[in-house]
Amino acid sequence: MEPKEPIDLMDPMEDTADLRDALILAEAEGGGDGKEDPGSTEGYWADIKAHNRKKWSRVLIVVSVIIVGLLIYVLIQNYRHYSGVSLSTNSRFLTEDGAEIIGLGGSIVQYSRSSAGCWNTRGEQQWLETYDMQQPRAVVEGEILAIADIEGYSVCVFDKEGLRGRISTERPIHAISVSRCGEVAVTMNETGATWIRLFSSTGREIAYLVRYMSIHGYPMSTAISPNGERLTISSLEVVDGVIKTDMAFHSFGAEGAEKENNLLADAEFSGEVFPFTHFMSDDIFVAVSDSRLAYYTIGRELKNTVSNMISENIRGVYYNDQYMGLLFTDTSGDHQYRLDLYDKNGDKKSSVGFSMDFTTLQISGGYIYLNNDQELQIYTIRGREIFNGTIGTAVRAVIPSPIARRMTVVTDSEIDTLKLH
Repeated sequence: MEPKEPIDLMDPMEDTADLRDALILAEAEGGGDGKEDPGSTEGYWADIKAHNRKKWSRVLIVVSVIIVGLLIYVLIQNYRHYSGVSLSTNSRFLTEDGAEIIGLGGSIVQYSRSSAGCWNTRGEQQWLETYDMQQPRAVVEGEILAIADIEGYSVCVFDKEGLRGRISTERPIHAISVSRCGEVAVTMNETGATWIRLFSSTGREIAYLVRYMSIHGYPMSTAISPNGERLTISSLEVVDGVIKTDMAFHSFGAEGAEKENNLLADAEFSGEVFPFTHFMSDDIFVAVSDSRLAYYTIGRELKNTVSNMISENIRGVYYNDQYMGLLFTDTSGDHQYRLDLYDKNGDKKSSVGFSMDFTTLQISGGYIYLNNDQELQIYTIRGREIFNGTIGTAVRAVIPSPIARRMTVVTDSEIDTLKLH
């Protein structure tokens, strides 16, 4: 079989010029008398149009074949189920006694009371920093990691490149929250008052707020918008024996510059406790109470866009930048747990039932990963199971990748690549 002519994707004007030159040369070789023939001119342009139609038809065929192939591949991947795993060792890895291992933008972080270090999936150390903390607690947002010494006086802020800055406080730290840009809100308690200080990732103070418990209540949660400009504070109060939550929305950008204490708006909820708050984007804020999942849009005004009322006991809250997941006990009897997933608009996308006694649950990309030290389960956001089985070794951490069938696992002595098949 003769090889097919390659498809030329060059500018059609180049083909037109080539065809014109060929026609002129043919006319010269045929001994033309130099007079213009109206019929030959019409044929000349007809040949050009036919040539271009033929070329673009071939281009459209190739593009259509590529699109169909991609659609078939996506459908296969979305509906494929895996039954086995294979492990390949990337590097030896020494874990420290009492250390925690977490993911940071696809890299591996190990932190303890004395230090924090970061490794890529090949086992190459990216950085190592020492400190002295008695109760280190890590918070990750995107590719930013903040480690605070709870009831201590220091915070370290990192990214995948290393240490961004250190923060020192004059009062014991109660909690922290962090933005995707690296701003850190540090909550500090003392008798009768709560101090909330907002720092840049390098440790520069941006703003501070003082909230008195007799007026504002006890702080339950803080959250910072991804751009670091907006801060929310959820506080619990008891008034005449009735529990209520005060939600304050502050802006340290242009919209809050002329507001007293940079306060954009506040809201009160009688009979509800809101221990979880989170910004899904700069303009979308989510709060979870013991009886509702509430969505707000924040601009010049605060607007409650969705309130999903909940009658069951929430066992946990999980999220990424696209989805919120609420964990419940499955009352249907089919599974032990049920994870209800909601998108950025507050619309419920699916319910995923499972019975694994997991130690870690992650929402990454379009998948849900559950694991303990021996087992792994993976589901799509729509709730379809794509893997349910044993890993084959005791693991300390599972680090998802952009490809669902491929991930990194960390054991007590190795960094391995796990592939599903």
